[in-house]
This record gives sequence, structure tokens and C-alpha cells, in this order.
Amino acid sequence: MASSSDRKIYIVLTLNEEEFFGLEKKPAADFLEIRLDQFSSRQGNAEKILNQIEKLNAACVLTYRQPEDSSLKSVGLWDQDSVQPLINGLESEKHYIDLELDKDNSVFTNLDESRFGIIRSVHNFSAAPNREELLFYLGPVMEEVLATHKSQLPFQRIFKVAALAKSETEAKDFLDSCSYISSQCAKLNMPIGFCGILMGEAGKEYRIFPEKIGSQFTYCCLGEPKAPGQVDLKTLLEKRSK
Repeated sequence: MASSSDRKIYIVLTLNEEEFFGLEKKPAADFLEIRLDQFSSRQGNAEKILNQIEKLNAACVLTYRQPEDSSLKSVGLWDQDSVQPLINGLESEKHYIDLELDKDNSVFTNLDESRFGIIRSVHNFSAAPNREELLFYLGPVMEEVLATHKSQLPFQRIFKVAALAKSETEAKDFLDSCSYISSQCAKLNMPIGFCGILMGEAGKEYRIFPEKIGSQFTYCCLGEPKAPGQVDLKTLLEKRSK
């Protein structure tokens, strides 16, 4: 098994509507995260998004963040009917859908999960979960991955946890726990991808070098941060190239 420092790091670029439609070519990121809560839900926008994805030939992460799980104010109010044309039009086995572990994800009701990779995410802006809590969240993801089939995607399931720690001690414990959780994800016959994010200024180093805590994914921004401590793509690439 490859060590955490030898694993490929996947860069996910989080975009709002203006940034996404302003792209003329795909940036140097593995996936573009389309934060639907930062996109207008007006009629016809789903088709416009699909056209831009095709133009860029981009692999995407489709996310609809609940207000309590975001530091940003929602722009659009998407529902199952407005999202369905977008889901139906996405190429199979190329994209990820982010489904929050502790929410009902009603926007993605009736999703055919066999067509997509699934990111199972947990966000906490008031405290960082401890190791026992992380293992509790990981349990259902480990069960889900057993029922999946191998595809062209890096992982069929990704376990993502993003937290804002209340103290230095809590932050250190969270970082240590991330390394442990990463090792558990990698042990499986069908490995689970892991993304651990310490939000805020204290976590910037680990956003740039996520492998330090066993994370295989990092989220960055194009302009303004979309989450506390998020680093812009240009800075991320420059720091990693040194």
C-alpha cells in the first residue's frame, strides 16, 4: 500500500456562478465544484451549466450546501425538479455528487448513485469532531462502498469532514484523528477516498499540503474564499511546486 505522501492529491476548485461561467478553459484542477447554492435556480440554468461543463470538458463535484453548513448566503433555492435536468444530463462515471451524512439531501432525492461517485460529507462550524465521532460517521460509508462497482473515478466513495476547531488542542486532536481515519479508509478492499479539512487560518497549511494528515483531496477557490481558510488555486499550485 502506498504511503500517504506517495498518493495523488486531487484538487477541487470551488466556484460560484460568476466564476464558473467566466471560465474560457478548465483551470489546473482535477474537479470543479459547482456549489449550486451559489447559483441561480432560474429556469434554464441547469442546461446552461451542462453546456459549460461540456465546453470545458470538466469533471465536476455537484454540491448543494445547506445554510447551516456554509459560511456563504444562498443565492438560489434549488429543489428536486430544478436539479433533475442537470443530474440527467451529466455523463455517467465522471462526476461526484456531494451528499451530507447528517442531512436528508432532499434536492438529490431519487438520485441514481450508480452513475456517480459519492462524497459523503460532514461540516461543523462550532467544534471539531473527535476520533470516535469520525468513526461513527465513517461506518455507513464503509457499508455503502461494499455495494459499489469499480469505475473510472478515483474512488466510488469519498469521506469528507470539514471542521472549525474551538482551540489549539481541539485542532491538534482533529488533525491526528484525520491521519487515523485516512489509514482506515485505505485498508479496505474497495478503498474510500478521504478529505480532511481544518477550517480557519490554522488549517491553511493542511489545505496546501493535505497529505500531512492523510487527506487525498483539497478544496481551493478562484477568487474569494468559499469557506474559512480556503486558499486560492494560484497560491496552492505555487506552494506545492516549491
